[in-house]
Parts: sequence; structure tokens; C-alpha cells
Amino acid sequence: MRYNELRAEVRAARRRRGLTQAELSARSGTSRVTIARFEAGGDLRVGTLAGLCEALDLELTVAPKQENATAALETRLARERDRSRRETRRYRHARLAARLLSSPRGEGCGLVEQARRVVDRWEAERLCSRHYVTRWRRILRGSPAQVAARLLEPGDWRDALYQNSPWSFAFRREASTE
Repeated sequence: MRYNELRAEVRAARRRRGLTQAELSARSGTSRVTIARFEAGGDLRVGTLAGLCEALDLELTVAPKQENATAALETRLARERDRSRRETRRYRHARLAARLLSSPRGEGCGLVEQARRVVDRWEAERLCSRHYVTRWRRILRGSPAQVAARLLEPGDWRDALYQNSPWSFAFRREASTE
């Protein structure tokens, strides 16, 4: 609430209760002149304003401006969307790990080999950083069971790696069969 709106609310509350400025002065311990100046557009100290609100049974609270509240809600919403995307990527990779563990050996090896070719292309065409390529190569080393275990390992880079995954082909195939 802006200061002018606050002033108008205090005046309206005084009038609704049928109080004169002098009567409000007696109830609040604030001089009648101070109340008159405030209602005419003057400023008050916060303590004086709190005393007037108390005498009028009004609650004086501090809240962020609406624009700040809206911005804060938008920030929270963006963070929640980001968290949800990270969880979805983790879930997809966990399902892929389960698929690698449960599929016949030939199919699992084929999936891992296809993911390795994607990483090779990233490196050849310089589509990803050297660090990114190196980390994915470590994950993709070994048998499908070893790859599955590494996909499930927690790590500092996990969420970053899952943003651009060499398994996109498998996720598309999985989505089309659901």
C-alpha cells in the first residue's frame, strides 16, 4: 500500500468509527495537530503511525511492492521449472540404465556403441567442450552394465552432462513406443 493510500485508510477508519481527530488523539497518545497534518499530507514516524493503527484496530504490516512480489514469484517458478527439467533428465537416464541392464547383450552393446558414435561426432565437429566429451567417454567405457552403473552414479557434473546427452536417440525411440 502506498503512503497516500495508507493515509486515506487511516482517515477512513477514523471516520468509520465516528471519531474526531481529538478523540483519536486521546486514544493513541498522538497530538491532534500531528493527526491533522498527517491526514492533510504530512509524514509520520513509523512508531506514531503504529500507535494510530493500534487505536483504530488496523494492522500495520510491511510487504514487498507488488512488482517485487511478482518478480519473486516468477523467479521461484523459473527455479521450479529448472528443477523439474533436471529431475526429468535424471529419470530418463535412470530408465535408460535399467534398459541397458535388462536388455539382451547385443541390444545393450548396440545402444552403447551408438552413444559413443554421437560423442565421436561431438568431438569431430567440436559441438561440445573437450571436458564434456572426456566425461561422456568415461561414462560410456565398458560393458552395458558398467555404463548403466555410471549413469546412476551421483556426481558434480551429472546434471550438466544430462542437459546434452548422447542418448537422445534412445529417448526418442522410448517416447515413440510409449
